[in-house]
Amino acid sequence: MRNILDSSKCSKFQPSFDNRECDFYQYAEDSEMNPIIGECGFCKRPETYRCVADITRSIPLSHSSVGNFLACHYYYLLTKIIGVEIRPPHLSIPLKAGKLWDCIKQFYLGATEINDRDGVVFKSPWDVVNHYEIDPKTVAKVRALFKAYKELEIKVEPGYELQAPVNLNYDITLPPTSFIPSINVGSEAINLWQERIDQIEDTRIWIFPLSVSGFYDRKYPNYFTEDKLSNRPSYLLDPFYIQSQCSTYFLADLNLEYCIMEVVQFPQQKELKKKEESPEELSKRVYDNILSRPSNYFMGWDNKKRMYGVKFYRGEFDLKATEERLKQVVVEIQAARWSNGFYKNFRVCGNMFNNPCEMRTICKNGNISEEMYRIRGK
Repeated sequence: MRNILDSSKCSKFQPSFDNRECDFYQYAEDSEMNPIIGECGFCKRPETYRCVADITRSIPLSHSSVGNFLACHYYYLLTKIIGVEIRPPHLSIPLKAGKLWDCIKQFYLGATEINDRDGVVFKSPWDVVNHYEIDPKTVAKVRALFKAYKELEIKVEPGYELQAPVNLNYDITLPPTSFIPSINVGSEAINLWQERIDQIEDTRIWIFPLSVSGFYDRKYPNYFTEDKLSNRPSYLLDPFYIQSQCSTYFLADLNLEYCIMEVVQFPQQKELKKKEESPEELSKRVYDNILSRPSNYFMGWDNKKRMYGVKFYRGEFDLKATEERLKQVVVEIQAARWSNGFYKNFRVCGNMFNNPCEMRTICKNGNISEEMYRIRGK
C-alpha cells in the first residue's frame, strides 16, 4: 500500500510553474508562457501519468473519459491524470469475458495481432486468456459462444475496416464574458450589468482544442458496427444509454448514416448442484443451449439472413446536444485542472455505469494497493 496523493514533489496536484520536475516548466520557459498547441504531456514522476502542471494543453478525450468526468471528477483524476488502473488479473469476470470475445471476433474477421495497453501484443486468443488470467469456466462460456457463432454460419457484411480510428476535432472559442466573470468582492457594490458591458468590449478570446479519439469495431463507408458482450443486452440496445458513444462516432464522420449494435448475451448458466462440472462439460451445455435458442443470445437474430444486430439511424441520436456537451466538458476539465476541482461524487460509488466503482477502496483510505492497481505506462 502507498499514498497516491503524495504532494512532496508536485504541490498536491495543483499547477506549479516553479516545479522543475514537471515537464511543463521547460516548455513554459522556452515559450515565455505562451499557450502550447498539442496534447498535455506525460509526467516525469513514475507515480503519475499526465503532467498536472501542463495546463495550457488539453488532455486527450474519448467518449468514455467524458462520461467518467461527468459521473465523478475524482474518478477522472485517478484514471486520466494519475493514471490508476486495475491490474488485468483483477478485472471483473464480465470485463474479462468481453475482452476475450472482442479479440476472438477480431482474429476471426481478419486481425493478425491486437495491440493492448502498455505495448502488449496479442497474437491469439490464448494470449488474452493468459494476460488477463481468465478462469477456465469463463473461457468455456466464451468458447461455447464462438463455437455456436460458427455453427450458425453467422455472416458479416464484407468491405469493413477493423478498429478504424475515430478522430473528432474542434477549436472551441469562448469570449471572456462566457468564460471568467469580472466580479470584485469587497465593501463597494458592483454593478454587474456594467461589468458585463465592459467585458463585451474585451476583444480577447479563449481557444480550447477538443480532440476526441476512439475506435470503431468495424467501419463501412456509410455505417459502423459495434460488437458487445453483456450481462444486460437491453442496456446496450436503448439509444438513451448508448447516446454518448454512438453520437460521438457519428459526429466524427458525416458520411455515417446508421450503426448496428451487435450485442451478445453473456451465458448465465450456473454450476450444477448434483455434480462438479468440468469446463468442457459446461461449454457443451452452454453450446447446446445457444443452438436451441440463438435469438436469446444474439440480439436481433435473423434466421434467414444468418445475421444479428439492431440498427440505429443517425437521426435517433441528439448529435447537437452531444456536441455541445463535449465542448462544455473540455472547458470544465480545464477549470478543474486550474482549481484542483476534482471532487468526489459519493452518489455513484455503488453504481458507476451499472457496476460498483472499482476505485472505491482508494477513495476510502487514500492509498493504493500495488497488488491490485498500477499506474498506466507512458
